[in-house]
Amino acid sequence: MTTTTDRDQLKANVKEKYGSAALRVVQGDTGGACCGSSGCCGATTETWDPITSNLYEKGQTAGVPAEALLASLGCGNPTALAQLNPGEIVLDLGSGGGIDVLLSAKRVGPTGKAYGLDMTDEMLALANENMRKAGAQNVEFLRGEIEHIPLPDNSVDVIISNCVINLSADKRQVLTEAFRVLKPGGRFAVSDVIVRGGVPAAVKKNMELWIGCVAGALEEQEFLSLLRDIGFENASIEPTRVYKSEDASAFLAGSGLDAETFAREIDGKFFSGFVRAMKPQAAPNAKSHAIRRATQSDLTAIERLLVESKLPTAGVRESIEHFIVAESSDVIIGAIGLEVFGDAALLRSAVVDSHSRSSGLGGELIRQVIALAAELGVEKLYLLTTTAENYFPRFGFVRTTRDAVPADVQNSAEFRGACPASAIVMSRERI
Repeated sequence: MTTTTDRDQLKANVKEKYGSAALRVVQGDTGGACCGSSGCCGATTETWDPITSNLYEKGQTAGVPAEALLASLGCGNPTALAQLNPGEIVLDLGSGGGIDVLLSAKRVGPTGKAYGLDMTDEMLALANENMRKAGAQNVEFLRGEIEHIPLPDNSVDVIISNCVINLSADKRQVLTEAFRVLKPGGRFAVSDVIVRGGVPAAVKKNMELWIGCVAGALEEQEFLSLLRDIGFENASIEPTRVYKSEDASAFLAGSGLDAETFAREIDGKFFSGFVRAMKPQAAPNAKSHAIRRATQSDLTAIERLLVESKLPTAGVRESIEHFIVAESSDVIIGAIGLEVFGDAALLRSAVVDSHSRSSGLGGELIRQVIALAAELGVEKLYLLTTTAENYFPRFGFVRTTRDAVPADVQNSAEFRGACPASAIVMSRERI
């Protein structure tokens, strides 16, 4: 079992390695970025890497900055295998220097959008510079972890990824988040390193190999079962490059293991594969609801929902004009509101009744209230939470300090005592 400490250490090591790889690209060291432990990426025949080399055809990368290609630490080319259509929204998990995002942006065209998500500041800086050089207008790079995707429910048509999911210590959480943000009927289409059968325990435990895309790989049938358990349909894995003993010797170099012995033991057991799956279409009998602006007559129902969920009601009456409700069969089943203070606002009273939770309604209400904030000219949105610190980053919120909150917002009922002093403060500035 992977402990919290192990996961934190793995995450720190991954960030350090990939941050360093990005800096080497910026500094012109073309041999420094690579998925395998040997530090290569095909710069020369002596440093050839069996995992990361020869993934993109020259014609395909025309117009893409050289730095984006040099910073590619992947094991495949998901953009060549995934079906992308004009107007679609694509998300790349672990986008690195941005090559797959930029290639996807070309295919979805100006009416579509390509997001890249990465937790490494150096890679994000490199990716944004590559976006500028490429002149891409339909691209956005997000800072965050693939275990907590900072996008709303049902907002993405296609998820791609290139040799990144295997780096996570909580793959179930990654796939659960991918399922959440995909629209009904959305496609999961990633390249990753896959294990076929058993491998020596020493390989699985070796941190350097995990960072290098090998030891963290899921077993083939385990990956498929996990996708199905989460709710995906039509899960399949297509091998694209099987690694033989001579390849294994290359990525075992520098790992501290006996390369020759282990190469024989893992011959043919690792392969790069294209993993496909689909989120089911919405059930035809799904419970319908309408979302609308609240009126004074909704006040009693909103306060009832808040009391049932043990949330404060102070300030709701005064701000009812800036509330939004979800209604089903003339019954209020969800609500959310704003207290507005000039160009700042406090998001509060996000609540969904117990029978409608886990339906995506909460995310729908948050998106609607963010749109309302923009309509009202709000530039900075704040909230207090004691339980949902990992939920709101999906909608662009980041943790901040109480001192950073404007005085008017701090004087609201929530800040003055309705929420405990231990509540976490979060903000969203891009409304």
